Amino acid sequence: MALTYDRDYIVSGRATDAITPNFKVKEFAEGGTVFVHRELVGALQELRDGLGAPIAIQGLAPRGTRGRDRRGCFAFLRTPDMEGLTRQANRLVAGTFLGATERVGGDLFVELPDPDHLPPLPADHALERAVRVTAAYETSGDPFQSAAGNFDGAGLSFGPLQVNFGTGTLPALFARFKMVDEAGLAACFPRADHFAEWQGVLAAPRARQIAWATAISTGPNRAGVAEPWRSYLAAVGRTETLRAEMLRYAYDVYGRKLIVALSWLKGLWPGKIDRFPCLNALYDLCVQQGSLDKAHAAIRARVAREQPADQTALVHIAVEERGRTASAEWRADCISRRLGILYREPVTVKESGKTAARQNLRVYLVRDVAVKGAEKYLT
Repeated sequence: MALTYDRDYIVSGRATDAITPNFKVKEFAEGGTVFVHRELVGALQELRDGLGAPIAIQGLAPRGTRGRDRRGCFAFLRTPDMEGLTRQANRLVAGTFLGATERVGGDLFVELPDPDHLPPLPADHALERAVRVTAAYETSGDPFQSAAGNFDGAGLSFGPLQVNFGTGTLPALFARFKMVDEAGLAACFPRADHFAEWQGVLAAPRARQIAWATAISTGPNRAGVAEPWRSYLAAVGRTETLRAEMLRYAYDVYGRKLIVALSWLKGLWPGKIDRFPCLNALYDLCVQQGSLDKAHAAIRARVAREQPADQTALVHIAVEERGRTASAEWRADCISRRLGILYREPVTVKESGKTAARQNLRVYLVRDVAVKGAEKYLT
């Protein structure tokens, strides 16, 4: 993918380049040119995800006063379920991800808020977005519904954090589900005998859990999950109370690690770390590498030497130096992944003889704004 940006507007790219999972450059080309704000494409992807069906772009040119002087910040949309599309658009207006929406004939007009004055993200919304961005490096589709078989020796892996039998995290998460909404959890398993079987597996010794997971794994490398178990787990991922518990689990496990990383960095640098790209990059580091501990000396030395001018420069140093402590094979990958979040586009990194330019089609979720109440939420 080779998109070109002018500020936050996409101005060029190959016609077939994917900007988000469901939208390509060619859908935003008019008269041979492309000029669309990255936040608009992200909002359209959110609409598409919420609707669960394709959305056709009917136009990017003004109609009367609608869209006048807002080039690249609006679109006219159509889908068979216009009522559902309108409901989803109104939800995004309420969440400030769209500024306005209006039915215009057979189409729906949607536009961004002023892209130069985007509102901050509420802390809980920021966590949900960070979880989805990190999950997109490992899974496709809705990460809350994802399930993988025993391709890696971990047995069965599930959800945006890929909890699994190998680490014991999958039974721990389902124990929380049972406490929060046992009836909702049971409803995801329409056959009572299958729910009983699942409960038995969760309580079994780890070796038996992994053997059971191997038996339901499919495909040449066992990456798939056989039915009906795949559908059962997808239903768990669609249940709102259980999705919310996954986010609480993410906070409990990785939010606390993020607090430690932020506290240590604040001891080196006097400014505030509250921009979402910075927090998301550090969250991703906590998920994959656990902490900054192994790079403390290197980070401290670079901060003293370079005197970073802003929080982005500080976090760049932190994720780069921590990435350099990974196994040589994965250093470039780690650093590229974090910098791709920080700068919201693929970053090519050469490290220890390896080159990586990690792409993430969910990076549209990384809005370049402050996170409202981040410190209070985390502490």
